[in-house]
Amino acid sequence: MTLDFMWGVFCDFRFHPNFFSRTMNKIVMVGVLLLTSLTGFSQKIQVLVVTGGHDFDREAFAELFDSMEQIAWEELAQPKANKVMLENGLEKYDVLVFYDMFQEISKDEQIAFLQLLEKGKPMLFLHHALVSYQAWGEFQNILGGRYYDSKRYTKTPANGFSTYLHDTDISVQLLATAHPITAGLTDFSLFDEVYGNTWVSPEVTPLLGTNHPESTKIIGWEHTYRSSRIIYMQPGHGKSSYENPNYRKLLLNALLYLAN
Repeated sequence: MTLDFMWGVFCDFRFHPNFFSRTMNKIVMVGVLLLTSLTGFSQKIQVLVVTGGHDFDREAFAELFDSMEQIAWEELAQPKANKVMLENGLEKYDVLVFYDMFQEISKDEQIAFLQLLEKGKPMLFLHHALVSYQAWGEFQNILGGRYYDSKRYTKTPANGFSTYLHDTDISVQLLATAHPITAGLTDFSLFDEVYGNTWVSPEVTPLLGTNHPESTKIIGWEHTYRSSRIIYMQPGHGKSSYENPNYRKLLLNALLYLAN
């Protein structure tokens, strides 16, 4: 039950003589919400996690999502996820999380992807998802950034290809401390992987940064494409991040924010 909702009930009572007839539905809803809260049967956020194209510690990754009591999640690996998307099978989820590094996407699948964005489906991209769809030019506009992979990107970028560095200490700086995604957090450190010389759109809202010499300075952002909210977070390579309480809080905040 939100403050806006409660304020609406109050205004009806104060300013309308027919308060009881006009707000009966609101009162019933308040009772339902209170009962749901007290009995613990609140509806969980339905999350789909798309994987494929890159190895990862599956057991530790699954435990990360299992630890979030507010969500119910499923996994679809590529290319199955894109096939299900063609059948409108992804619309039932509240949030789509992309942890894939997949390259093959047909014209029809591109259209289906864009249709999801037109309808406002919120999407969270993690870590190596930045490297997906190197041959699909529009993908960088969707995500708000691009990793230029020397093995897959079809042109030589003006500033050269992107780089990566495994197993390094990263200082994560909160660039938007008032944003819901960073709520309850302060600057923290991770043992993870960094990407350097990546492109970040000037239109994004920076959320996370780092001063790591081998990394692009902005490592997390919010972006809007068509009707959809897009979040990207560079950290998330392996178990050391999955188990980090700051990373878990950041990820949960992102899912809650996108679902609302």
